[in-house]
Amino acid sequence: MASVFQKCKTDEKNGNYPCVKNRCGHPWTVRYREPGGRGGRQREKSFDSRREAADYGIKVENDKRERAYLDPDLGKVLVRDYADDWLPRRAVKDTTRANYARFIELHLSPHLGGKTLASVTSRDIEAMCMALIEQGLSRRTVYHTLMAPLRSLFRSAVAEKRIPESPVALAVIPKIKTKRLDEKSLPDGKAVRAIADKIRPGWAISIWLMAGCGLRIGEVLAVRKSDFDSGVLRLRRQFVRVKRADGYRAELAPLKAREEGDWRDVPVPSSVWSAVERHVECHGVGHDGYLLHAHHGGEVLDSNYRTEFKAAVKKAGYGDEPWTAHTLRHFFASSAIAGGVSLLEVSRWLGHATIQITADIYGHLTPDAGGRLRSVMDQVLAGASVVGADGEDRAGSVLVRGTE
Repeated sequence: MASVFQKCKTDEKNGNYPCVKNRCGHPWTVRYREPGGRGGRQREKSFDSRREAADYGIKVENDKRERAYLDPDLGKVLVRDYADDWLPRRAVKDTTRANYARFIELHLSPHLGGKTLASVTSRDIEAMCMALIEQGLSRRTVYHTLMAPLRSLFRSAVAEKRIPESPVALAVIPKIKTKRLDEKSLPDGKAVRAIADKIRPGWAISIWLMAGCGLRIGEVLAVRKSDFDSGVLRLRRQFVRVKRADGYRAELAPLKAREEGDWRDVPVPSSVWSAVERHVECHGVGHDGYLLHAHHGGEVLDSNYRTEFKAAVKKAGYGDEPWTAHTLRHFFASSAIAGGVSLLEVSRWLGHATIQITADIYGHLTPDAGGRLRSVMDQVLAGASVVGADGEDRAGSVLVRGTE
């Protein structure tokens, strides 16, 4: 059991020994053993009052019984040092690891790196978020993207019993709602064709695959002709840009939000398949059979593709539009939904993690939902004929009762 005493009255080596006053005001010490019985390490902690020392002693003994005891030394590690040890132990994709490393270097270490894990509070997390926003980062980036590694890091610290609870979980982090798509800001079919005409000839197939099948940039860069079968494109991989010692490289990775080996099928319109056949006939395939390839046959970096796409938009006469390659994915989804394809199917073909994501972005585009609602309510409010159990026609009975 923990013991509580004053060293000024019991320890001859104490500078205040021997103290004869009952209420001397000298510190009170609680002495206890860590879990492990007599083999547990003995520790001491001082407090200004006997009550504080006694309460702490009770807490320590309760924590030991409930196996919730935390070694104080484990929480004394600096955040930057813990992050350096934590990151290599994460079982994540190379791109995720690179993003986490960049977050630690650019944001975590400058703001919290010099504090110990145990000393970080929810207030520190909130202050860090506001500081990043003031530096120019968007609220979505701060409260959505950057929270992932921060939350994971402190969750690990809790699991390792370095800290009792995560300051991130206690911080007030506003939820960022998914932004609805403004369909009026999208290109039409004519603009899509114009962009395909102006982009590098060997890369025009990418425009048709993104606009006609809803592919992401990394996915379209990794498409092979052998991935097509009977009007269906089976996506198994994507190219991601990874920084290596010799510069940035395009490397294969699992599909977004998917594990290695996962895949998804996307229907291929006949016009897109015709474009694929023309592409192979005119431009061939690159190394390992990829449809899109650099002049030397190697893989295409997404950054190079984005630059080429932006130039094509300008050449096509739409330089004032804020269109990116990802806009074509929105074009695919909005066109499919406007044409009556269900949200569930569109969500599956887009590869969204949940249908809720699809509904939040595109749900308002359901064809003529407002018109159907107006038709239903007009019939009800106009008193559509309702035949009662006695066979009598009670047309307009709803309104009559509502006005009595």
